[in-house]
Amino acid sequence: MDITNRINFSLVLLLAILAIFIASESFKDKKKASQRPLAVAMQKITPKANELKQIFSGSAGEEYQGTTVASAEPFSYINEERPIPLDNFKVKNVFTKTKRGNWMAPPDGFFSALTNNYLIYREKLEITPELKTLLEHIHGNFVLDIVPFSMFSKFNRVFLMLFRTKQTYTTYTAKPSWSIATTDIDSQAVYIMENDDFEGNFVHELTHIYFDGFFMPSYSPLWLSEGFAVFMQTQAQTPAETRWIKKNTESFRAGEYIDFKEFLDVKSLKDYPKSDVVMWYAQAYSVVSFLLKDKSRDEFYQFCKNLKEGMPLGRALYRAYGMPFNTAEALEYAWQADLQRNIKTTKKAK
Repeated sequence: MDITNRINFSLVLLLAILAIFIASESFKDKKKASQRPLAVAMQKITPKANELKQIFSGSAGEEYQGTTVASAEPFSYINEERPIPLDNFKVKNVFTKTKRGNWMAPPDGFFSALTNNYLIYREKLEITPELKTLLEHIHGNFVLDIVPFSMFSKFNRVFLMLFRTKQTYTTYTAKPSWSIATTDIDSQAVYIMENDDFEGNFVHELTHIYFDGFFMPSYSPLWLSEGFAVFMQTQAQTPAETRWIKKNTESFRAGEYIDFKEFLDVKSLKDYPKSDVVMWYAQAYSVVSFLLKDKSRDEFYQFCKNLKEGMPLGRALYRAYGMPFNTAEALEYAWQADLQRNIKTTKKAK
């Protein structure tokens, strides 16, 4: 046997030995796995269970309005209720802005329940299966309607606090008297009054969770945030419930609207009288509706994406919509022209 053949033979023998060794180790691993599948599974499950335990166990003690409140006792939110005390019913101010998912136990007078998409506290009334079904139905449809913005949202249960009395709502949220709902984006929490227009108002607040969440860690302009929230709200309302928008739109067509620069620059409506607040919301809805009108949502999404990336308003508009949208003044002019065009179209149709 010459030297070449000897080398080839040695290589073949070496490969054969290596193959036998690998097969032997693989068999040992399978045997070990078959002997302790439960232990291996528990190693994977336990961290997740601990994570869920941490997320859904009450832990308060945060600051609210500069006042530290006492920590709530540990509490399991799964199918638990805390009914109203029979005497001396008082609601304690334990509303906290805390890290997402780390919520206090429900205060006296509130029932609680956990669903696929919500942690719910409800004042005075039990959380019925019908209410849970309604809330899950709203969430499911809404997430589809707000694509692509909802695509960027990580799954977290929404903390939903339902109020039956205005006094309790105001005590918890410290919001102006005209407010009936509010949202804390950082903690994905919605605080809302239960009233006849609950579904529309709730969709409004859900919009803030997902649409404003798209801009995190920065924030969307208030007019854009509220305008899109009202736009989504109207999709869940009857014509009678949107009369206030129609009334204000007639004023806008007549040239009676909030100064456009002031309108765009508003950062908070807390100190505005209710009449101005209503007009401001209607104007925000009208401008956002115009940006969505006669266009695919691609342009609107691109506009929002541009703002998220830090572009100034004019450039963000131009990069999404093209000319003549390149300044705030151009947006105002085009919006007003569209309102006047709608008047002519309506008259012609008659």
